[in-house]
Amino acid sequence: MLAVVLGFAPVTAAATTPDAKPAAKPETRARAPKADKAKPAKAAESAKPAEPAKLPAEPAKLPDPLKPPETAPDPQRGVGTRSVGALPSVAAPEPAHAASDSGKPSKPEKPEKPEKIAVRAAHQKGKPPHKPAATLPAEAARAAPDRAARQKIADGLTDEDLRAGKDDPELRSLKAAERVLFPRPLTGVEPGWSWDLPEAIGDGGPEVITQGAPTLRPNSAPASALASAPDAAWLKSLTMPNLPVVLDEFVLKYLRFYRDSPSGRSIARVWAKKSGRYTPAMRAELSRAGVPTDLVWLSMIESGHNPTITSPAGAAGLWQFMPDAGRTYGLTVDRWVDERLDPERSTEAASRYLSDLYRRFGSWELAIASYNMGYGGLARSIRKFNSNDFWELVRYEAGIPWETTLYVPKIFALAIVMNNKKAFGLDTVDSDPPEAFDVVLVGPSVSLEDVARAAGVPESSVDALNPGYLSGRTPPWLVSSGGSKPSWRVRVPAGKGALCTSALARVSGDDDSFETYVSKFGDTVESIANAHGVSEARLRAINRVEPKEVLASGTVLLVPRTARAAAAEPNDEVVVVPPREFAYAERSRLFYRVLPGDTLGRVANVFAVSTADLGLWNALDESARLQSGMALQLFVDKNKNFSARTITPSQTHVLVAGTPDFYDYFEGQNGRKRVVVGARENDTLATLGKRYGMTVGSMERVNRRSRTDKLHSGESIVAYVDRGRAVAPHKDDLETDSLASGTLLPLEPALDAPTADAPEASGTPGATGAALALPADQGAP
Repeated sequence: MLAVVLGFAPVTAAATTPDAKPAAKPETRARAPKADKAKPAKAAESAKPAEPAKLPAEPAKLPDPLKPPETAPDPQRGVGTRSVGALPSVAAPEPAHAASDSGKPSKPEKPEKPEKIAVRAAHQKGKPPHKPAATLPAEAARAAPDRAARQKIADGLTDEDLRAGKDDPELRSLKAAERVLFPRPLTGVEPGWSWDLPEAIGDGGPEVITQGAPTLRPNSAPASALASAPDAAWLKSLTMPNLPVVLDEFVLKYLRFYRDSPSGRSIARVWAKKSGRYTPAMRAELSRAGVPTDLVWLSMIESGHNPTITSPAGAAGLWQFMPDAGRTYGLTVDRWVDERLDPERSTEAASRYLSDLYRRFGSWELAIASYNMGYGGLARSIRKFNSNDFWELVRYEAGIPWETTLYVPKIFALAIVMNNKKAFGLDTVDSDPPEAFDVVLVGPSVSLEDVARAAGVPESSVDALNPGYLSGRTPPWLVSSGGSKPSWRVRVPAGKGALCTSALARVSGDDDSFETYVSKFGDTVESIANAHGVSEARLRAINRVEPKEVLASGTVLLVPRTARAAAAEPNDEVVVVPPREFAYAERSRLFYRVLPGDTLGRVANVFAVSTADLGLWNALDESARLQSGMALQLFVDKNKNFSARTITPSQTHVLVAGTPDFYDYFEGQNGRKRVVVGARENDTLATLGKRYGMTVGSMERVNRRSRTDKLHSGESIVAYVDRGRAVAPHKDDLETDSLASGTLLPLEPALDAPTADAPEASGTPGATGAALALPADQGAP
């Protein structure tokens, strides 16, 4: 822990005394640096002007005889600032060596000695602070970042949240072990390296010992190599999986990790236990697809056999499908259903995907590698290095990603471990029982709670068997979409299928309590709830809408049918537009209220306008993020209909930023009013702020000028005062003042294709910035 000590220049107590008197001689305002007590002669020499290095940082200024004498300094002038300029001289006790400082031989008077002693006592060295311990006590709580507060600042998920996903402890431990087992190589290595691996086999670098299951009659070269390899006898005793395993040094390192390392044995034991739940059914599906059944261990490396795990990149489920890849292989991925989380459906898709990859590359090493890095990237590497041998590609600099380099060996090693449980001490591990369930067919919009009630089991047991139903119910059905009413497969605990089916049949067709609603761009849960006369909390509960979730356009929601009249669509009280005016012949004016996550490009795309126009109409920085609650001004094609929640000019009050109406409205929200007052002689922003109940910082912010600026008598200054306070307005304000001092003045009108009835801008001098009389839907009022 580092301690940072900040040093500040000491200020004498007498300098801040309220009743201190100014010195009679102005030349004492800027003093020379304090001299050493032991050497007064040298200190006197330091005051000579011949040595500029000893002079003060800023010389004292002589009074100007043409200017009137200055009044006493205002105690609030310069509050919060630091300067090196000359300070007003005050009556303060002078030390014994003051004569040497000023270049005069006079000695300090004796009555000042008690004060001098008192001042010294005030600056005596105090007791040193308690030195903290180097480490916190073992039982002391460690401070942790406030995740909720960070999300509020970031207006959503933080980068760490996006990278986190749902973690698996065994996969995390394995990645930590890999950083020790396989340190990344230095750049610039050549093919044939060892990367600090065990003793090389042969002179030509790593070579394949065996491919596939070991044969009983290997040729002489591999046989001799295998015989001389470490752990050769142990390796020969292992049963190989039905994958074409290559006993590369990477594979051997993983095998020794699972056999010899306590961390490796712990990971293997957990996976051996978890494998019992899904492995039998997954092997059966892989076998039906005609691919090696030991590819099931690829799923273990991907997800730890956790069907609900997600990656920071957005992959999900046992096989970690990305949304688009899942849809390509027939999986439904939307707000209601995510079949990537369904063990059965995702395994069907994975078996097809792996079969296609093998068909493309003709090698299971390459098929597995492309599952991790993408088939496009692997194909480019093959063309670049002109080799389709995975074990050759991993030895080249930038051949394939480092993660993929370890990905294939770790799957091969895990497949060997799970086919040789006794050799790795896993024969005593009791695997979890296989998942057993019955399947019932239910209609749309049926909650899993109703299914659990019909089956006579807890809702949690049905939820655990159906992780793919994201909202806790089957998806709604849009009657307008046509077709027959769909049915959905729902799993219930084994032996409960018949009971559940009969119970659901008795109540089916009686539930007409919900209707569907398709959301538009800009819709919020609050606006939908108000439009349908239900509470926001109930609508969120029915559809399981998270507090931070933004509804995508086209999302189908269930809303209750209710006899209560729908609430009137709330009008937006006010929107603010920049001081620019626009007029278009074939466009109408709309406003859109920004939601969290909206981008300028997305809004422009929905309303068929360009981002440049959108930025111009609203005075936006196109590179900055939109903030929730902003109202964007749009000029859209009159002949187009947009599936978006918009505001028309008749539904709101439009204010131009920087106008008196603008300030009256927003200051009125705080119970204040804006007034323009005239400065008096010797007034400052600080004194005016004190007079009207504002801080000097607020006066600076309002008037766009520094607190140190000199004010001239009669100068117009803006202040915000309580509405109940009577303030005589400045005489100039009654005639000329319309904007606060320093605020943005209206720009020259920007007209594009003006209408025939739109007046032309005046060409007379002084017409710049004059407001145009335009219809409400064609420009700023």
